[in-house]
Amino acid sequence: MNIRVRRGTIEDCDTIYAFISELADYLGVREKVQATPADIRRDGFGSNPKFHAILAHDAGKTVGVAVYLFTYSSWAGRKVLNLHDIIVSRSSRRSGVGRHLLSYLAKEAKKNDCARIDLEVRSYNEARKFYEKLGFTQDHSNLIYELNKADFKKISRGET
Repeated sequence: MNIRVRRGTIEDCDTIYAFISELADYLGVREKVQATPADIRRDGFGSNPKFHAILAHDAGKTVGVAVYLFTYSSWAGRKVLNLHDIIVSRSSRRSGVGRHLLSYLAKEAKKNDCARIDLEVRSYNEARKFYEKLGFTQDHSNLIYELNKADFKKISRGET
């Protein structure tokens, strides 16, 4: 393989969406994907981008996508690169695509003086072994909590 990684552009929104859908299908949570290509276009490539995307190509074909954003660690006093999604096409897994995507992201984190790269992974995702092999470690001290839109609307109205 001759893998090349580049920044996503507005023309990539349908491809990014397709990869996100593929990941959700693989994880068995397709019903959780509410985003549309239009949402990706607006939020990733508008005047105030909420996220960034990179794409990996081999022989002119997209074989991987990563979606990330920068957050801030008040404890470290530095930005954190939050890797939200990393998706490699089924036919290209275990061929170095993920490593190329993460190498690109590591350079981005270094360029932006980040304290670390954070990655959330479902407990049953087989890619955990790959991340651990690269040096990612599980943070056993933190749990992830989510508050859905209906519930935060209740809180905002003082209904709790």
